[in-house]
Amino acid sequence: MGKLLKKMSKVKMSAPKGKNGLKSNVELGRDLDLYTVNEIVGQGLPLLTPKGTTIKREVERFITDEELKRGYLHTSTPVMAKSDLFKVSGHWQHYQKDMFTLDVHGDTYALRPMTCPFQFVLYKRKSRSYKDLPLKYAEIASLFRNEQSGELRGLTRLRQFTLADAHIICMSNQLEKEFEEVLDLINYVMKSFGVKDIWYRFSKSDLKNKKKYIDAPAAWKESEKLMKKILDKLKVKYIEAKGEAAFYGPKLDLQYKDVYGKEDTLITVQIDFALPERFDLTYKDKDNKEKRPIIIHRSSSGATERVIAYILEKTQGNLPLWLSPTQVKVLSMTDRNIKKSTEIVSKLKEQGIRVEVDNSDEPISKKVRDAQLEKVNYMITIGDKEEKAGTLAVRSREGKVKFGVKLNDFLKDLKKEIEEKL
Repeated sequence: MGKLLKKMSKVKMSAPKGKNGLKSNVELGRDLDLYTVNEIVGQGLPLLTPKGTTIKREVERFITDEELKRGYLHTSTPVMAKSDLFKVSGHWQHYQKDMFTLDVHGDTYALRPMTCPFQFVLYKRKSRSYKDLPLKYAEIASLFRNEQSGELRGLTRLRQFTLADAHIICMSNQLEKEFEEVLDLINYVMKSFGVKDIWYRFSKSDLKNKKKYIDAPAAWKESEKLMKKILDKLKVKYIEAKGEAAFYGPKLDLQYKDVYGKEDTLITVQIDFALPERFDLTYKDKDNKEKRPIIIHRSSSGATERVIAYILEKTQGNLPLWLSPTQVKVLSMTDRNIKKSTEIVSKLKEQGIRVEVDNSDEPISKKVRDAQLEKVNYMITIGDKEEKAGTLAVRSREGKVKFGVKLNDFLKDLKKEIEEKL
């Protein structure tokens, strides 16, 4: 027990500096107290602090709300299933080494690496008509992948992560429009997150690799031709990458580089010709004949943890107001100002602002410095002068100071900045 308790105190959060001295998400996560990795929990399994969880919650709230506006139906499916499900989908045959398996009373189960098989079971629970399509199932899903220890990096590559996953089940004549709407959603999300330096990769199969890809040459040729036609029509600039497709169909990957210059995938969109067949997904057309739908697998924001890693590294922790764990910090000049500082904190909290107060005995200069190191967006200083005038002294994270600010005006500006995701 003693050895285990010692392990509990061992935190693995060291990382070398990135290019041009930029900090990695590992360093920023440690410095800003956003997450920790502990030996007794295991590699690739970060524990998010309340501050880190706030960022994750805001990202996922934003995605869920936007998807609901765009006609997605959210599901909630199990984090594990019998191996039978993954044998039907083909994951067992093509992906088993990357899955976590377990014995449950003699039956083999696996933690899910993706949600598609579960959502296809939901689709099949009743008969479908062409009038039901497109059907767009989405889920903020916890997924599990047995990554090698050497591949694990901060929040970028994990053994458990959260994906804004979705599957659009549609008719072939709806595919182009739905694919275009997926890209529109992704572009809106990227703009809101401030994602700019990405490029598109058209990931194709390598049918010589029989272990990795479903053996259906004609279907691969047709689906890759179809995706190329859509991308060219939408004037998407892309590079082609042989052997990077999913085992069941071609995909469009949005690629980026981290602070070390290492390339990774942020978001993926896939056209799936295989799983509708494997799951025997059908719908009845206008003539009451059974037809096979086609599927778009997509994420609107990618893995939440990886998106957070990206944003942290690109902003170097200077998060936009809507994502900041602490948006405002109220600093009292003296003990005489503590009561007023506390009143202001209460009023800000009532309006949904994430606010903290520093009523310590430290000099105001140190309080300001501490708040700056925490990357707080705005600092309010309350002294005798502010109490007498009934106003605030507001300092931005960039160091700009405004005196004589009315609380209601400050709140109005905060809400505008949050709403516009500036």
